[in-house]
Amino acid sequence: MRLTLKRAGALAWLCLGLSYTAFAAPSDPPADSRIDIKVDPAPCNGAVASLNDAAIIAVCDALIDNDRTERADRLKALLARGAAYQRQEDTDRAIADYDVALRLNPKLADIFNTRGELHRSKGDRPRALADFGAALKLNPQHAAARGNFKALALELEKIGADMGIKGRPKPPLK
Repeated sequence: MRLTLKRAGALAWLCLGLSYTAFAAPSDPPADSRIDIKVDPAPCNGAVASLNDAAIIAVCDALIDNDRTERADRLKALLARGAAYQRQEDTDRAIADYDVALRLNPKLADIFNTRGELHRSKGDRPRALADFGAALKLNPQHAAARGNFKALALELEKIGADMGIKGRPKPPLK
């Protein structure tokens, strides 16, 4: 095939046009034509399945912090990360994750009970008692919450009785 000057010129312009579009900066599509991309929870689910607390915290962080994460996926990630923090004995972070999880779904009796146990371990008896009570209100047959509530109520009763016997502590001398 013989290349004529006209064909060679046309071919050069075509190649130049294609190379320009290949290296041109991509433009953003108009805002109304953007597709709502959902976040993939698979990496977080994989980390949970591996039972690696460091991986759970790292991978689920991204899922929790993304605004496009679906509510159910965010809830699962919060519960997984909260449990990982709990296993690492980072009580404050576990409580914070459970707080957010209960704002997303306030009908989780198990999480109220777990958060109550964490509050109790920190010495915050009033919050622990409130969480155990909330768990029992949601599920009156919740055995762990019932046992925790009863044990804490007896502990508080004993503290009150001891204060009555010993009397109130005297204020410090000035």
